[in-house]
Amino acid sequence: MAGRSRISREAILEQAHRILAEQGYGALTFQAVAEALGVSKQAIIYWFPSKWDLALAYALRVLDGEAKATIDATNQAGSAASAIEGFVRALVGHYLQHLGDFRMLYLAPQFDRSIASAAPNADALAPIHQKTSTIYAALEAKIALDPEFRPGESPRRLAVAVHMAGIGLLTMLAMAEAVNDPFRHSTEELLDALVALLAQPDTAMAEGRSPARR
Repeated sequence: MAGRSRISREAILEQAHRILAEQGYGALTFQAVAEALGVSKQAIIYWFPSKWDLALAYALRVLDGEAKATIDATNQAGSAASAIEGFVRALVGHYLQHLGDFRMLYLAPQFDRSIASAAPNADALAPIHQKTSTIYAALEAKIALDPEFRPGESPRRLAVAVHMAGIGLLTMLAMAEAVNDPFRHSTEELLDALVALLAQPDTAMAEGRSPARR
């Protein structure tokens, strides 16, 4: 109990957050966290029995921030188009302020195979799936309430695709920032162009043309 009384779960997550965002998954060890906090490794293990538990808690914390930003923006919208615009602007704006978190959550697993292999079983990612599902659901609900917006399309599929498009823009912006090679177009211009593409209604369907003929 002494280890628990000396350090809180939140304090451990703060240090894990810093290490992951600044140095990557390979630098996240119980020893590194313990040294940063001035406690023993056992004090860390008390709260997080494995490195995967600690990394998962970090990922969920990052997703909590994303969820709050995007869901708040989505809930303020009065139409599908404005919901999509609010969602994308909130998503991009949030992670531009937290690029370390973005890289760790969305990019690092593609290159550091030890992250995926750390998951103890196929169900280990379920909490992340539940969190992202909540994010999609908020936008899906707004799209579904606007039957004139892309009729015939699945609101859920559109919500997922909008999220993926936003992540794609962020990936390119993060790359440009990492190599100090900015795009010719400003971030605001690129974001405006993406919003214009995603939020416009499907004119072909609105005119009654079959999707199969497009």
